[in-house]
Amino acid sequence: MEISEAQKKQAQFWLDYSQQLSNSIRYVEALKAAQRAVTLDSSNAEAWYAQGTCQAMLAHYQEALVDFDQALQLDDLYVAAWDGKAWVEGILGHKEAALAAVNKALEIEPDYREARQRKKRLEVL
Repeated sequence: MEISEAQKKQAQFWLDYSQQLSNSIRYVEALKAAQRAVTLDSSNAEAWYAQGTCQAMLAHYQEALVDFDQALQLDDLYVAAWDGKAWVEGILGHKEAALAAVNKALEIEPDYREARQRKKRLEVL
């Protein structure tokens, strides 16, 4: 389904707002804004990633994994989404899945600092 330019701009507004709320540690409100962005533009990988991050911060880990996977379906080179998936898989105790995701992030962007740090922590487990 094609969406209008106005709809894309609205989605971007809600995505930006979600990030501002998230930065202010207002995750419930940030999640609602991210969900609004996804509703307006479901083809926006960044909106799915933001939604997944908020879900994870609210300890909704299964929902977060679904959102990160959706972001990766839309953009399989989205390093932050691979790292987010590794983060949540690690929280859930799925070490092999977490390592696979973090390795994919580092394959795409070897200098991605968060993924490098996450891999070190995962290897110690």
